[in-house]
Amino acid sequence: MKHFLLRTLSGVALAGGLGLTPAFAQDLTDVSLRLAWVTGGVDAPFFVAKESGYFAEEGLDVEIVDGNGSTGTIQAVGNGDFDIGIAGLGALAQAQKAAGADTIIAVAGLIQKDPTSIISLEGSGIASPKDIEGKRLGTDAGNFEDGMIKAFAEANGIDLEKVEVIIINGGNDRVALLKGDVDFINGWANPDGDKVAAMHPIEPPLLFADYGVNILGSSVIVRKDFLAENPDVVSGFLEAIIKAKADVEADPEAARDAIMANRPDADPEAILEQIVVMEKYEHTAATEDMPYGTVALEDIELTIDLLEKYSGMEPGLTPGDIYTDAYLPTAMN
Repeated sequence: MKHFLLRTLSGVALAGGLGLTPAFAQDLTDVSLRLAWVTGGVDAPFFVAKESGYFAEEGLDVEIVDGNGSTGTIQAVGNGDFDIGIAGLGALAQAQKAAGADTIIAVAGLIQKDPTSIISLEGSGIASPKDIEGKRLGTDAGNFEDGMIKAFAEANGIDLEKVEVIIINGGNDRVALLKGDVDFINGWANPDGDKVAAMHPIEPPLLFADYGVNILGSSVIVRKDFLAENPDVVSGFLEAIIKAKADVEADPEAARDAIMANRPDADPEAILEQIVVMEKYEHTAATEDMPYGTVALEDIELTIDLLEKYSGMEPGLTPGDIYTDAYLPTAMN
């Protein structure tokens, strides 16, 4: 945090000494940003961009508001309540086909490797996908019905008839696992796996994305009409968060402090842990050597194919319907 403040103050002082007007004193464009969920470590680039002055350098004054899920954010952006949103790219694809949300498009992908995984306690004997046969799965109804466990089973030659499914609603699947009422659960390796591991050692989670099943996650979304009318706002926003992402990687503790300055009620230890662990989900094998935010065509095609085949999404969607990389700095330069 200290180096953010020093950079900001020194920039103002230098501008004043030269008789110039600092960027922070200029008229800034108000931009409203709705997150996918309550602020977490994954959102660090937005808060670093705000605290460091990167948004202001792009002429933007960004208000960051918490969300309550991708669906809510997609609706809020679509209704014009927010200029920019953060939502799952898979969720956007489903919204387009189910609710006609074709007025929205993603302009960057932030979390591209799905953290969904098989989580089991140490000694469970679950070290590979086929090992879940003959075991008890604890999951809520919605998690099972979204079709991805079925996709995971088919991709890895698993006979789901040999898996006993125990529906556990109310978010008590981790409790059931720790009590031994089920043999494994289907959740995010981080943070769900971390929460279980804090109570009992676990086997290395089996990431769906490592076994042929990957749904693209958090992305930056905007309305197409807003994008057409404000291309510089969108490209400037992306420029700022990409600069901030480099700062997050260089100094995770300062990034945590940037979040805490804006969300003082957050848990600083949890925020820092999330900042560190979520980095592993920012790229897929196809985008490993690509700039932050760039999404590979093949990953979008896989997401669409999985949703059509296993989640009942109506066919016909193309990658260009839900994503463009034309406003990323690498494309604009």
